[in-house]
Amino acid sequence: MPWGRVAAITGAVVAVLWLCLDSGIGDMPPTPGAASAALLIFAFVFGTGAWVMRVGGRHERVPTLVGLSIGAAAYALLRLTLPG
Repeated sequence: MPWGRVAAITGAVVAVLWLCLDSGIGDMPPTPGAASAALLIFAFVFGTGAWVMRVGGRHERVPTLVGLSIGAAAYALLRLTLPG
């Protein structure tokens, strides 16, 4: 698996989630903590999709889905563990 591609996608996902949810840019109200649960569900869905693509022989799609899964899970866990 091309881990560089996975890392790039993971970083992009974390950056976009931070920009959209917690950066404070714009007039958006603060995002509630329950959004972390939704991100964990997304991570599970993307991880399941990666497994299905691997089993189904679509190996070219696996790194993208793994990156999305890791990025969503990592950001959800960061939101849950870091104060404020």
